[in-house]
Amino acid sequence: MAKKKNRKKELRQKQKQENNKIIDFTSFAEEADYPLALSEPELDEESVNRLFKEFEQTGNPEILEQLASILEFGDIEMDEADELFYQAMEEEDEEVQLRLLTNLLAEYPDHFEARFQSLILRSTEFSADYLKELQDFYQVALAKWKKADYESWYSLEARSPLTVITFVMETYLQEGLIGLAGQVVDFVRSKIAVDDRFPPGFIHLMMSVYNALYQEEEIEDFYEEQLAQDWQDDGVLVHLIIAKLLNGDIEAASALFVDLAAINNEVLHVFDSPYWVHLLDMANEVSVYRPNSALSLQIALHPLQTFLETKNFVIHQMLALAEDYQDSLPDSPHKRLEFFNSPCMKGIQIDKSRYLCDAGILSQEDLETHTEKEILAISGIGSATVKKLKENGVRFKKS
Repeated sequence: MAKKKNRKKELRQKQKQENNKIIDFTSFAEEADYPLALSEPELDEESVNRLFKEFEQTGNPEILEQLASILEFGDIEMDEADELFYQAMEEEDEEVQLRLLTNLLAEYPDHFEARFQSLILRSTEFSADYLKELQDFYQVALAKWKKADYESWYSLEARSPLTVITFVMETYLQEGLIGLAGQVVDFVRSKIAVDDRFPPGFIHLMMSVYNALYQEEEIEDFYEEQLAQDWQDDGVLVHLIIAKLLNGDIEAASALFVDLAAINNEVLHVFDSPYWVHLLDMANEVSVYRPNSALSLQIALHPLQTFLETKNFVIHQMLALAEDYQDSLPDSPHKRLEFFNSPCMKGIQIDKSRYLCDAGILSQEDLETHTEKEILAISGIGSATVKKLKENGVRFKKS
């Protein structure tokens, strides 16, 4: 059990290292021999941030090209601390990397990026001392964010502290310090509006914290605010379903599951197994994110996995919701099987039965709404099948 837990921590640490890479454009511009070069004088930092926001909202490649031409840093001279930091980050061996970062911090104890990477590398060894160090660094990140006027992720200057803040919240959640994680959520929510840009991964972490605190109203309010902004996130919706189940509201959860299936047609792939909670670990192996997919749901729920593993009622009910929804579909496997075994299909070959189902026919009543000619027009259905159906009591519609 301990080995499994350590393996999970190692996987999460790898994911953190990929997700928490800091690119502090503002500090680079301030320290460079050639400060941030803008190809057009009127494009100041505010304009650059606006373009970033527009690109993230639209994905327009022309905006990306414009940003690439604007952000011409040229040759940048780094100070000794930065040089040592990037030398350390080039090391593939994590033990060597940590040793170099430790040496760097001995000489430059306030180097922000080095402190952060050191915390990430040591996150599997959580202890009271580590917690104290994490809390101290969180205060440093808050001060850095305040200096950036508490801007959202759209601001380049805010991205560095927001990345750290997200990491701190994730660590609190994973270590069961839910109250501390809730404090981080409350502070960030007080500064960033729903229609603004949160750090990557923050929203699903926030939903996980709310569920771990049994704060259904917070999740529902956020979901409703999203809808008001004409924005529907399948990850937020699945967390709301979990919240409803945690409060025993199966009817509401069932209705929301239908809504989820309407925006994510892979929902059954996630919840059609009694082991769906354990399969959330697949989120650790993701290299490419695709919205409204099986993986997007697994990624959204992955931060809540440890909590969910102890909630057998929720596990079973999510499976039941998936099964009920599948049975409600016009072409559900259950309805097909029922049709295959019905008296009117006695003696009909299984492949012929499939051809009829594929044509939308799932009962004797469906057959009797068609003429013989219409049935014969179905690919794979011949006169012998029609004859057998008539022998079984099917009365086709008159031409």
